[in-house]
Amino acid sequence: MDIKINNISPTTQIPEPEQVKDTAGDFKFVLTSKLEDTGLAERLNMMMQDIVQQGQRISKRNDIKDMQRYRVLIKDFLNEVVSRSHEFSRENFLDRKGRHRVYGIIRQVDDELDALAQELVKDEKDNIGILAKIGQIEGLLLDIFT
Repeated sequence: MDIKINNISPTTQIPEPEQVKDTAGDFKFVLTSKLEDTGLAERLNMMMQDIVQQGQRISKRNDIKDMQRYRVLIKDFLNEVVSRSHEFSRENFLDRKGRHRVYGIIRQVDDELDALAQELVKDEKDNIGILAKIGQIEGLLLDIFT
């Protein structure tokens, strides 16, 4: 049985349309982040001044309310800095034996903010040490109470 082929025409490939990147969202993100960064620097400076003033108050008189306020100020400052200077991501992997592993990866995004946090810890080391002792004492009292 013979097969007869008529008019062989070459196939033309249709080029895939290029993906147009939506730049409006990127610009909006950049603009928003720049506005937040200018406000962030001012807010961090004010928080730093509050921490230093509270540290001076503690060095003059050891009052529990001042210590609690100092602890809250440091906690808020470090939360703000860490949330802006580090990025947390979670990645799933299979190990050599085929078991599922989840890794949490912390990447440092902003070196300057991290340096600022290190400077705070260095400058306020004595007061933070006092707060650590108070925290240990509170823990011991809580253990005795329960």
